[in-house]
Amino acid sequence: MNAILVGVDGSEASTGAVRWAARTAELEGSDLKIIGVYDVRTSNYAPGLIIPQDVIEAVRQDASDAVNAAVAVAKEAAPSVTAQGSITDGDAAHVLLELGKDASAIVLGTRHLGSVRGLFLGSVSTSVAAHAHGRVGVIAGDGGDGPVVVGVDDSPVSDAAVAEAFRQASLRGVPLLAVHTWTPLDADALHGYGIEPDEISRMSDEALEALGERLAGYSADYPDVTVQHAVLPDEPAKAVLDAAGEDASLIVVGSRGRGGFKGLLLGSTSQKVLQAAEVPVLVVRA
Repeated sequence: MNAILVGVDGSEASTGAVRWAARTAELEGSDLKIIGVYDVRTSNYAPGLIIPQDVIEAVRQDASDAVNAAVAVAKEAAPSVTAQGSITDGDAAHVLLELGKDASAIVLGTRHLGSVRGLFLGSVSTSVAAHAHGRVGVIAGDGGDGPVVVGVDDSPVSDAAVAEAFRQASLRGVPLLAVHTWTPLDADALHGYGIEPDEISRMSDEALEALGERLAGYSADYPDVTVQHAVLPDEPAKAVLDAAGEDASLIVVGSRGRGGFKGLLLGSTSQKVLQAAEVPVLVVRA
């Protein structure tokens, strides 16, 4: 289906995710599918516990209310988008991964800090981002009207992220800021190892030239996108986060994952960005 799937739990974080997903669906010409997942299973530590039916009904009603409220938010944010809501029971991450196989993207909210109340905080958003087959949006804030920020290296993971970043910048009518760190050591550390400022500048200039050549093909495909560059010595995640700040429209990061629960499939840079970003982050499969 040509739909964006967004998970909701009634929290402020998931409401922000719905707004972002609805606006993105509008830009991409997609429908929006809103899902509320509730879990009334007992743990292995209480195998004989029977949860009363009225409790199950109350939990189910909470999920239904959250979905109905989310549909209203989506219609307000993007009136032209077709938004459908439903609820289902089960483990949230597993349900979203299964339903998301046919979606154009999965979107979840996060507040980073976590809470008992927020279902889609921490482990669920991290699991889905690490193991989904397609794109995953993790939304910690609305973002601004600044550029789409993407980290660039010489890997296939980076190629997929760069291609999507150009597409998103074109759809949103904003510049693209390509961030490349040619060493994880910052300038102060390099100075400490005896590398002179002129040498650092020379290496940065060479990296900038290589980056320009790498992006040239994408620029030809998206001539409407203004490309900006940030080439510097620094830790990659820090460089991307610093470049994005609170004004970026979106951060795009890559993942080499193949989908499914086969191990941790997010690289360290992507994990760090997801954990600390204050603007929407889109994880893209290689």
